[in-house]
Amino acid sequence: MTKPSLSIILPTSLLDDVVFSFESLFGIKDSVALFELDGSYYYGVKRDQPADCQETLHVDNEIIGKVALYGENLDPQLPRALHHLSLTLSILATEAWRRNLLADEVLDRYDELNLIYGLGTSFVQGIPQDEIVRNVLEETNRIIQADAGVIYVVEDTGDDSSIKIKPVSYFGEKSTPDFWSGRVHELALSTLYAYEQAQLFDADRMICAPLRYNEEKLGALVLLYEREDSHFKANEVNLLTTLTQNTALFIYAVRLVDRLAHEKTQLEATLNELQATRDKLSQAERLSLIGQAVGSVVHDIRKPMASVRLLAEELGHPANDPESRDYMVGQIIKYVDLVSDIAQEILEYVRGTEKVEMKPLEIEKYLNEVAELLMPRGLERSVSLVLNTEKARGIYANIDYNRMMRVFQNLVNNAVDVLEEHSGSKVEIAAEPMGDHIRFMVTDDGPGVPPTIIDTLFEPFVTMGKSHGTGLGLAIVARIVAVHGGTIHYEPAPEGGARFIILIPQRKTK
Repeated sequence: MTKPSLSIILPTSLLDDVVFSFESLFGIKDSVALFELDGSYYYGVKRDQPADCQETLHVDNEIIGKVALYGENLDPQLPRALHHLSLTLSILATEAWRRNLLADEVLDRYDELNLIYGLGTSFVQGIPQDEIVRNVLEETNRIIQADAGVIYVVEDTGDDSSIKIKPVSYFGEKSTPDFWSGRVHELALSTLYAYEQAQLFDADRMICAPLRYNEEKLGALVLLYEREDSHFKANEVNLLTTLTQNTALFIYAVRLVDRLAHEKTQLEATLNELQATRDKLSQAERLSLIGQAVGSVVHDIRKPMASVRLLAEELGHPANDPESRDYMVGQIIKYVDLVSDIAQEILEYVRGTEKVEMKPLEIEKYLNEVAELLMPRGLERSVSLVLNTEKARGIYANIDYNRMMRVFQNLVNNAVDVLEEHSGSKVEIAAEPMGDHIRFMVTDDGPGVPPTIIDTLFEPFVTMGKSHGTGLGLAIVARIVAVHGGTIHYEPAPEGGARFIILIPQRKTK
């Protein structure tokens, strides 16, 4: 990931506070300016003459720009003070940069998190241990793509002095029980005894990862390449270490459940241990953020799929005329396309790519179609959707139909979720021209956004307190609006509630 521009990691709202405090402290005004690495002006005073003094700004020991000071008869202490200002701004930029890196890393590890989430679901559903480990092996290899692999589990022999492991799931062209009982078996057993993390063998063509929880040895996972030109990399070793640690946790939990059925004399002690393990499972899920990444897709497709079900039921009524049936078929196709777009959008957000297909659309007509998709005929809800588009009549804008639909879907559904959980009855979508732009406002009469998260509302994994919020929706909304050359911000509604304001460029003609 390349270093971003100052506008991304040092927004003007932050600079307004820092620079104002600096200038006020030294009794100067309009004397500080910031420049990008290429020398282009970014913030503050803009003058033609050279600066009286300047300092560089750094992120992770790399120069990202400059801060300059202008003025006549400057206090001799100001150059030194400017140096401290540059250090302060560099620290703020570095922290912002590292937060962005952390968010990118979480999104890049979506497959790994999804596997961990699947393990948790398997445990909750009571799936047997052997089926869980088979799923682990299949999903792990879907990520790593090895030639062969096996998962061993420890056999319960009743003798703690010696441990035996057996292969319970394996794949590969040469895979047979005999193959996995030879040298690979011995390496897996020694790794289980000697290491807590995955290890490389055979010139990096084999990974052995122990399955251990605390001091209990549970098994081992082995992946190998049969091709001599293929080797495992360090990031795959780290991935397998993380996955096997979580797998061991779930296997341990499953075994605890099995013990409950056979050890009634120790029921109380076992229940306490199970509760402690479940608590750790919950912590592991929170730390991995898997609930947010996967839940974002599930949450967003729930309402379109409910509408598809409603339309499908109506479609089967014999009283419907051909025109009504055509309408319902058309709506079902739109909802199916919308669900597909949601999944594609999450994928592109994770990858950091956007493909947009913009075309001129009439705003009033477009918003009517938005409302019809969000609140289809026959759908009974306690919250009403109101359109206010008279001022936008006859106005056009270049819009990617499906992506901008996603913006309104997310904002309206968020509002409806909050209103249904708390109080309120109405969501309004308004549109009006504003100079060379069109202003959209999505307003509700609910409790509004908590003040504690307003400044970070559009960052990944920030949720407004909904019981099933995932924290990705508004981050994706902000990305879509930015791709349209627009901006989005939040403000409290005048009469209470929440209001999101979007500005995108207006198209003067069709």
